[in-house]
Amino acid sequence: MSINVNILTLKELLEKQLVIPEYQRFYVWDKENVDDLLNDLKDFFLNNENEEYYLGTVILHNDKTNKKYNIIDGQQRILTLLIILYVFEQQKYNIEGKFNNKITMQNIRNNYKYVKEYLDNNQNNKITLLNNIIFTEIETDSEDEAFIFFDTQNGRGVTLDAIDYLKSYHLRAIKDDDYRDIIAEDWDQNNRYNKNKKHNNLNILFNEILWKARRWTGRNIHYENIKEIKREFEKNTKHNDNDQCLYYTNIENIMYIDKNITKDINSLVFNIKEKNIKIKDKKYYPFKIRQPIMEGINFFLYTNKYNEIYKYLFYNDEISDEYEIKKFNKLYTDIYKTNISKYLKSLFELLCVVYYDKYGEKDLFKFALYCDYLIGNYRILKARISKETIIKILKFDIEEKETDNLLDIIQMSFEADEIIKFIDKITPKIKENIDIKKSGVISKYIISYSNFIKDKGIDINITWMKDKKNIKYKMNKLKDRKNSILEIISKGQ
Repeated sequence: MSINVNILTLKELLEKQLVIPEYQRFYVWDKENVDDLLNDLKDFFLNNENEEYYLGTVILHNDKTNKKYNIIDGQQRILTLLIILYVFEQQKYNIEGKFNNKITMQNIRNNYKYVKEYLDNNQNNKITLLNNIIFTEIETDSEDEAFIFFDTQNGRGVTLDAIDYLKSYHLRAIKDDDYRDIIAEDWDQNNRYNKNKKHNNLNILFNEILWKARRWTGRNIHYENIKEIKREFEKNTKHNDNDQCLYYTNIENIMYIDKNITKDINSLVFNIKEKNIKIKDKKYYPFKIRQPIMEGINFFLYTNKYNEIYKYLFYNDEISDEYEIKKFNKLYTDIYKTNISKYLKSLFELLCVVYYDKYGEKDLFKFALYCDYLIGNYRILKARISKETIIKILKFDIEEKETDNLLDIIQMSFEADEIIKFIDKITPKIKENIDIKKSGVISKYIISYSNFIKDKGIDINITWMKDKKNIKYKMNKLKDRKNSILEIISKGQ
């Protein structure tokens, strides 16, 4: 068995006798994939004349018996580049494969037509492909080994691939080389794996927090995928020629100190802060979570802010002296960190980040208590929690039939109490003397919750009762969970 790793140009790759094995999936790239590739190529070669564009890794099985190279990974990119070469430069390269599948043939026809239209509209933008596109080639004479490499390349999942795309796209948009080096190093530090080795910080941030905070509006709530994330944080970003940043008013960058007006009601006077202020703490960077984003450095600084907020709220290794965040951290640690559905935990984190973005630590603990009131009641009432449960919580259906969800209410509110009233209205109520099995996910939540409020001097009076089939909890005071919240708040705990 031999393994070779090389850097080669598109021309060198296509000069090999390439074969698409029958077991490969269909050609599935659509016009949007092709458009993304063409625009990336155009932007790169316009700004980086005579430089090489790196298009990732291809994995080939060297079939020495037949003197051919089976494409294990890379067929979507290679077929797309063949179409572009044929349209742009009238160059043909042979590649073996059965192209009689309807999906494959339809996509080839559609993409060929789209590339021709693209060329007609971009005659002045020359894209040189054969010698200026490069790949990392992994070549092995063992087909089994080739698939091991393929699994290694793709085992991280589409969510990780999404942030890899974002890093590459926005680094290319930075004009200043010094900025680019600093930003790349910062990104890699933020992107380290967390303790369970399954997810990394930025993967969680973009999939569970930022994309949802921006795209879950009104009743338009669905789950993310790599295409959606790339569209939001690549395609929908503003072009940036001069390493500029956009920022908008938020809790940390309101441009006045004294909110009181002068006695002359017709002449409002505010004290303006100095223009040049150094901000060392990244979570105070002047961005809003739903603001437009410019490509390049603006994207990375925006990411830094919300990564710092996420770590501060949920993975704060140093105990803060701030009383509000201490109370919040205890609630999160006792109830949400380990003993609850990952979907409910993710929703709690999302809501708290969006709230913190709006109000900082002001009434953060009170807000978290009410979030737990909402989420916890669903946990107690639902034997099974799935992704659809989260959508149901946000797309609540009551007589008023509001079109806004809780994320919108937080964003549009002027005072935290508006949010609290809304949460109280949409929280499902628990009936008296509810029976719950002693073992199970619901009882785990109830035990965590009861232990948390016992530390606050409140007892929900859990009693046991036996029946013939199960040992159940008789929860006499669960229906009064709201009163527990009010008692905690009144005690200032």
